Amino acid sequence: MGKAMKEMLVRIEQMRIHSQNSTSEPQQSNYKCSRCKDTGTINTFRWIEDDSYTYKDRPIPRQVAQVELCSCHYDQQFTKYNASSGFSNKELGHTFKNAIIDDENRSYFEIAVDFIKNIDNHLDWGTWLYLFGDESRAKSLTDQHGREYSAFGTGKTYLMQCIANALTHRKIPAIYVNEEKLFGDIKATYDRASDESEQDVLKRYYNIPVLLIDDLFTTSYKDWAEGKLFSILDARVNEKKVTIITSNYAVGRIRDRLPVNGGKIASRITGQAQLIEMVGTDRRRTIARKRRDERHEAG
Repeated sequence: MGKAMKEMLVRIEQMRIHSQNSTSEPQQSNYKCSRCKDTGTINTFRWIEDDSYTYKDRPIPRQVAQVELCSCHYDQQFTKYNASSGFSNKELGHTFKNAIIDDENRSYFEIAVDFIKNIDNHLDWGTWLYLFGDESRAKSLTDQHGREYSAFGTGKTYLMQCIANALTHRKIPAIYVNEEKLFGDIKATYDRASDESEQDVLKRYYNIPVLLIDDLFTTSYKDWAEGKLFSILDARVNEKKVTIITSNYAVGRIRDRLPVNGGKIASRITGQAQLIEMVGTDRRRTIARKRRDERHEAG
């Protein structure tokens, strides 16, 4: 690079620094975050060279701006979106530390714990988890092994709540909903008195870093509901957002449940999610039987 060109680049850089230093701004103490000045993003500059900008057939270094999320970005979101904010005291006690682990559920919890340990990577990759127990699969295993298998009461919601509480502990913004609440939020915008538009609600579900949906594919579907669900899940794939789902449908049976968009939804789950099949002992039934026995012995 010629001497004149180098001197020109030095002058440009000096002018940029002088301009930044001379800009009148409120004192940093007026901001909650001095790094981004409460914007949630940081503008950085880096030098690059490529063939798009040359001088005498040689690349000329130039600066380009790059917008990065500030470390306070998730803190700001977390004040609004806390996955366990609506939990009862009992549900708040569902944690990995307090969980009862046995040979049947150990592998499920190991996957979930590892997921949380590596949550920063999953936030970058947009990884999904699909926790499911399918009734037809449970029946097949029962016939095959000669003991009862269940798709219900195997701890899917419990494990989801452990994940939600772990996200809250790490202050990661997330939304925890069941399917009824999800569609209820959308339908509420059709009321003329609503403070939110449908697009406002959809954007919230599109963009939240982690979305947890409990008992998916259980409500009575109409065409509009299928379309909205597909829109949310498709956007989250495209935006690389973490999505965690519990369901009583194996991926291969989603098409039977949703004739319009089921195939497309199943394809996205298969492409993004680690599948965790949870069939086995009906723990609710086991607990209820134990309580009856204890009452009988006490009587």
